[in-house]
Order: sequence, then C-alpha cells, then structure tokens
Amino acid sequence: MNPEKQRLIHDLMNGGGEDTRRTETLLTGSRVLRRRRHLRHTRQALAVFGIIALAAICVQPWLPRNPLVVAQPPQVPPATVASTDVPRLTDDQLLALFPDVPVALATLSDGRKKLIFPRPGDEARFIKHL
Repeated sequence: MNPEKQRLIHDLMNGGGEDTRRTETLLTGSRVLRRRRHLRHTRQALAVFGIIALAAICVQPWLPRNPLVVAQPPQVPPATVASTDVPRLTDDQLLALFPDVPVALATLSDGRKKLIFPRPGDEARFIKHL
C-alpha cells in the first residue's frame, strides 16, 4: 500500500492526527482492562463465598444441637373441697333451693351426693351443664 493511501485511511478513520488515535486506543484499552478486572474480582468473590457456604453446610451436622424442650404444665395438687373459698351448703339449704319441686338427695357409695329429680323435665330446667 502506498503512503498516500495509508495517510488517507488514517485521516478518514481518526479524523485527526496521531495523538487522537493514540488517545482513543488508550481509552478503549483501559475500558477493556477495567471490565476484565471487575469480572476477575467478581469471580474471586463468588468463589470465596461459595467456599464459605460449602464449609458452613459441611460443619453444620457436627455442631451440637439443643434438645427440644417441651413445656409441661405445672403440677398443681388437686384442690380439695376444704381448701376452696366457696362456702358449702348443707343438705337442707340445697333442698330449699328447689321449692315446690319434688327432689331427692342421694348419697353414692364413694361419698358424693347427687340430686335426683323424679319428673323428667325438672332436671333439664334447673341443672345447666357447662
């Protein structure tokens, strides 16, 4: 290629002299090198984080675990009738609560007492089960 054609190509490509071409080449090269450096640092950081994650996963089974603690309700001794603050009714007071209603008070074999209503609808009317 003759020098005149070469000069024409350089003038058309760069629009200027040797200094602008050199500056553009350096700027383009620095962009390429910066991109490569960022990619290299990103790969290194990902590799380090991957190794740390893998080590954490491998070490986890060897760490001692706390056994499950199941909360149990506190053991409260059953309240006796004498220890409650509710006043006790006598047999006569209990029967006086049902005036004009036939009712009987029976003592069971274990010592408890039970009201007995001979008419079928009376028990449902007076006794409400919770």
